[in-house]
Amino acid sequence: MRGMVLMELNAIIGDIYDAATSDPKWLAVGRALFSYLGADDGTLRFHGADGRSANVFQLSKPGEDRYTNHYLHIDPIRSALSHLSPQPDGACAVLVIDDLLDASLYRRSEFYQDFARPNGQEHMLLGVVGDSDRTTIGFFREHKAFGAKERAALSHLLPHFKRGLQLRQRLRRSESDARIGCAALEALPGSAIVVDEDCNVLFANTSATRYLSSRNLPLSLSMVLSNGATRILVDSRGEGVRLRSIIRNAARGGNGGAVRLEFDAVGSDRIGQLAVFISPLPKQASFDRTASGEGSPVLILVNELSQTRAVSSSIFSDLFGLSSAEGAVAAALLGGQTAEAVARDRDVSLDTVRTQIRTVLRKTDAANLRDFERIGALLGTLAR
Repeated sequence: MRGMVLMELNAIIGDIYDAATSDPKWLAVGRALFSYLGADDGTLRFHGADGRSANVFQLSKPGEDRYTNHYLHIDPIRSALSHLSPQPDGACAVLVIDDLLDASLYRRSEFYQDFARPNGQEHMLLGVVGDSDRTTIGFFREHKAFGAKERAALSHLLPHFKRGLQLRQRLRRSESDARIGCAALEALPGSAIVVDEDCNVLFANTSATRYLSSRNLPLSLSMVLSNGATRILVDSRGEGVRLRSIIRNAARGGNGGAVRLEFDAVGSDRIGQLAVFISPLPKQASFDRTASGEGSPVLILVNELSQTRAVSSSIFSDLFGLSSAEGAVAAALLGGQTAEAVARDRDVSLDTVRTQIRTVLRKTDAANLRDFERIGALLGTLAR
């Protein structure tokens, strides 16, 4: 009999750590605990994204909405727990109602009369987990008080609850950091890829997925048939070796580097060029390491140097204080138009356009048109 009880206890402990990685599994933990402690029901409350409290032991139990909407705010037990002094070193504690409140006053309260007693919560066993959120677990039954046996059993389980909830908190923080990191990489104007040291892709923003999968480029994202992973590949053996070397350097604490890859640009008489920048992923961005990669994740940024990107006139107005007319002239010049063509298209005199060009150069602090083209090229790398 003792061996069966021990097996049941060990199974519950394993389920607690399992549930820490997946909130829906707390329902099964609750059922197992109710059976083990002889409870009719119980509560373990987490706050959702909307700030509302939810009982993960019994999400659909009748009365939950009534509790969260009204009785939670007048719950004298919850109030008494909030005023307890923290245990030394965050130790756990097992309590019953008499440890917290005057029993006669409690039984005259609105909470007891209108909620606890009608819902079979005559007797309570409470576990103060001792974590940073001051989580409390409650177990209830109607006809018999919880005794020393149940208190000892819950006392044995609480340290596992504490470690499980700490694990849950770390995982949720990592997931949040990863979501923020992905959102930041999605917002970049160019192609951004995160890889491990073996060039397995951990993340690729939409721009990278679309750009590196739809054209005949020297750099591509390809699926490895043997394991279904996506890997970044270079069609030149020599440049591929160089790129992998820089990636491994960045993954193992180095500064990374850059590679320029040339290719035949379709529909152009110029040689296409890709600039590939490799650096360690900033620590603020969180990505899990893959099994094959030993080092830290690596960030790769890809931009096509040979691709002209239009810069809107509003950018010049916002950055340099150009008027709308001057901004339009600046954008047209970067588009390859001559002063004569700009004057003709805008139906103004050539002298007016030349005056506007001089104003553009002055306000952008460009020495000449070639210097202005350099500024425009830099802005083009930041423009979608």
